[in-house]
Amino acid sequence: MKKRILSISLLLPLLMLSTTLVQAQSPAAGSSLDGNNPRVGDRFNYVSFIRPGAASHFRLIRPSYARTRSGAGTFNLAPAWAGPVLPVTGSGSIGKLTKWLGFTSGNSLIGDSSIFEDKAGLVGIGTTTPTSNLTVAGVIESTGGFKFADGTVQTTGGLASIFHDATLSGIGTSNSPLALAVPLNLSDSSNNTSLAVMTIGNTHSLADGLVVTSGDGSIIAQFQNPILPVAVRAQGGQGRLILGGGIGQGVNGTPGGGGVKATGGSGQAGAAGGSGVDASGGSSIGGPAGVGVSGIGGSTTLGGQPAAGVFGLGGDTDTGTGGTGIVARGGAGPTPGVAGLFSGDVLITGSLLKGGGSFKIDHPLDPANRYLSHSFVESPDMKNIYDGVVRLDSSGEATVEMPEWFGVLNRDFRYLLTPIGAPAPALYIAEEISANRFKIAGGAPGMKVSWQVTGIRQDAWANAHRIPVEEDKPEQERGYYLHPDLYGAPEDKGVEWTRYPGLMRQIKSQEPNSPAPPAQGSAMRAASSAKATQ
Repeated sequence: MKKRILSISLLLPLLMLSTTLVQAQSPAAGSSLDGNNPRVGDRFNYVSFIRPGAASHFRLIRPSYARTRSGAGTFNLAPAWAGPVLPVTGSGSIGKLTKWLGFTSGNSLIGDSSIFEDKAGLVGIGTTTPTSNLTVAGVIESTGGFKFADGTVQTTGGLASIFHDATLSGIGTSNSPLALAVPLNLSDSSNNTSLAVMTIGNTHSLADGLVVTSGDGSIIAQFQNPILPVAVRAQGGQGRLILGGGIGQGVNGTPGGGGVKATGGSGQAGAAGGSGVDASGGSSIGGPAGVGVSGIGGSTTLGGQPAAGVFGLGGDTDTGTGGTGIVARGGAGPTPGVAGLFSGDVLITGSLLKGGGSFKIDHPLDPANRYLSHSFVESPDMKNIYDGVVRLDSSGEATVEMPEWFGVLNRDFRYLLTPIGAPAPALYIAEEISANRFKIAGGAPGMKVSWQVTGIRQDAWANAHRIPVEEDKPEQERGYYLHPDLYGAPEDKGVEWTRYPGLMRQIKSQEPNSPAPPAQGSAMRAASSAKATQ
């Protein structure tokens, strides 16, 4: 009896799926089945399963009926109209839906279908580990489309169009694929100051984060104005005026945002850090080349303070010498270029250290074709020079008055007197400088005398910044020269190569007839600089 019940339980789901109506037929004579209302423990000879509107149906038949409840029997599945009566055999898996597999010469077979249901009611097709109400492993084919919760029916995988904003172009079809809009305008109204509109990163150790190129430029024929496109244009946000709480409590202005803010990457394990801005001017054939970095300070009105064109601040260190604010070097050529060109006054609030100095002007006798230069007068001391011409009185004497700040500024005076028009062997300094004056005597009445006085500075800044006449080179710079070529040493023995090895290697690589920098970006060039540093 248990085998009979098991066989039926395995077969019934298949027959329920394959027929629209299952009808229990009245049993043959001798059955204890009461009409069409079977009960637990009832026995019957057959049950027919009929598909309405069809001439055929299947009948579950037990060939030998046992009248006792404990009698064993085997049910066979066979066409109701005719055909062999075959035993139903097969097996199944827990959770798998049973299906009919077909006939063999001696059996009607049942087994597992591809449909699975777990204890939680999740159904899988082609999988025994569903993760949703219905999980399908493989391709789903529909001949009528798919209906969604909003009532819409999708009958094709390609959408007619896709809604998007102005940052994209196209409608998402094969004829009009989606793409970034050109020009692309990105904006954000977020008040979170830590959120950038766009962040670009590249985790590859040798690749750049962003590469931007521009057009080659052209000339508008009707205007003859050159168009000079740039790779990146950046403009900071405007500053705002913030009013104080009450009348007369003050007005404050917030500064505008910077156009470009760049921070070089940190060096690791002794490697050189990356440049905040690495800019190279464009080359030219027969015309002026491009400027590497062009800085123009912002203008102002209503009494505001205009801005500097370029501001440089050297890096700090906990040992040795801090970084240089601006490092400049002239380009190579038959006549080397100058490291800096200033058109106008130059203000230096610290010391000026130089190899030499002079003035250079248009030659007074031929200003259109020649220059005139004079060298500075040098001294191991911070020395000031004062001179003049005085006429002696009737006693052959003269008192020379100096400016009121003279004695505060200078000390350790030196004197020089020269008679004009005749010898004056008795000419001398009768009184040294006191109360900002000195006295000359010993000359002929009415004689003209040229005088010169020098003094060493003793103001507060000079006392704090005396220039050492001789000093040992720092350990790092020993073996290097300010001018290596004058001592027969190679170029890389210049002190700038030990102070800024990465920068000098980069500059050298960009000179004509020098090896080109690595093709894989700034990161690889920084790695090369790090090796040079080591």
